[in-house]
Amino acid sequence: MPRGLRKFKFSFVAEGLTRYGGLLLFHQFCKSLGLRRYLQSHVDWPGYAYRSFHPADLFLAHLYAIVAGVGRVEDTRALLANGILPSILGIERFPHRDTLRSFLQRFDRERLNQLKTIHDQIRKIFMGRLGLVYSATIDADTTAIVSYGRPEEAAFGYIPKRRHHQLSYAPIISCEGCIGLSLGFDLRPGNVHSSTDAAAFLLAQIRKLPSTIASSRTRVRLDGGFYSKEIVTAIEGQSVGFVIVARMTPPLKACMCNAPYHEFAKGWEAAEFKYEPHFWGREYRFVAVRRPVAIEPEEVQRHLFTHKKYTYHRALVTDLPLHPEGVYRFYCDRAFQELLIREIKTAFQVARIPTRSYWANAAYMEMALWAYDLVRVFQRLCLPEECRHWNVATLRRELWWLPAEWVCHGHRNLIRLPARYPRKDLFEKIQSSAQRVKPLI
Repeated sequence: MPRGLRKFKFSFVAEGLTRYGGLLLFHQFCKSLGLRRYLQSHVDWPGYAYRSFHPADLFLAHLYAIVAGVGRVEDTRALLANGILPSILGIERFPHRDTLRSFLQRFDRERLNQLKTIHDQIRKIFMGRLGLVYSATIDADTTAIVSYGRPEEAAFGYIPKRRHHQLSYAPIISCEGCIGLSLGFDLRPGNVHSSTDAAAFLLAQIRKLPSTIASSRTRVRLDGGFYSKEIVTAIEGQSVGFVIVARMTPPLKACMCNAPYHEFAKGWEAAEFKYEPHFWGREYRFVAVRRPVAIEPEEVQRHLFTHKKYTYHRALVTDLPLHPEGVYRFYCDRAFQELLIREIKTAFQVARIPTRSYWANAAYMEMALWAYDLVRVFQRLCLPEECRHWNVATLRRELWWLPAEWVCHGHRNLIRLPARYPRKDLFEKIQSSAQRVKPLI
């Protein structure tokens, strides 16, 4: 029986080693875009006295750390010994965690809004390249980000699946439902209701869409937290279609039970009816969906409204010219938004509050959305069709977390990768696609 290694010695002399060898694919994509040049020439960065790093380099250091899945800003100290990341960023060494944190603390409202404006400009470029030129769907939702310190503007609010209150933020995040790009966010205290100032936020997201998309071909999908007259009136004023989950009030439940239903799938029935919510001023079209109690699981029945022989799933207020079942199926596609928020929150470290400063935390969240959008476009433009469904966790596991060694051989940069790497052909194909990406300017 073969024996494993018994004796060995350590020697700390190797250079150019990294565990993120596959991140060169993402770097090649950013290089082809000319991202660093774009950031240096278009962004008015906050004043920074420590001149060893350009502010754009510090921004890219945050960006690459988020994409690589390093974790908190505190965890970037592991990159100080990385032998390849500083070289591909064009800096002598990777910035210290205190340098990265102090860079975030330089942001204020004006600088953050300017960074968001540049992000919106890049989004429009990406939307055109990904084919979003005819119609669009806007999804928005809120999430709870728990804080374990006492950051500015954090407040005690409701946190799902927790028995006690904690200081938290309740940001509202919006994404485009067809291609999955983010549209923007607003970092708010944890005690703010979902519908608070949501009308102005949604109108701002509608204006971010390309001019080729008419308002009649734009639709908004929202959950029950956005069910209010103010939001519906604001969306109607833009001639934009909407589907919003209605709040189950006793008068609405009575209308749902009395509406005429028809079966559109085995065990599923849908109906439409007119109903005027309290203080809304006029009637709106509502769509309801129900299932027989006999085939509905008991666990589902505990969370839904049940009357006689049927369990009623939800009621939707809408102005879309679709059949009731079409409205319901269109709203069900909004589940994609829930997955995006979970990925942004966990995989892109949005939930890792880095500082006590509100504007620094908002700037870090904006950087996370930059990372998310760049990875999303990287998937669509560089990955083969059979791999475009990979999420960022799969990308890290299959491509980016790859041990490598950088050596300079004959005045040429050589990246040595594992000999038994099973996805060599895929790696080379992605690299070739990343080199052909058109620059931003």
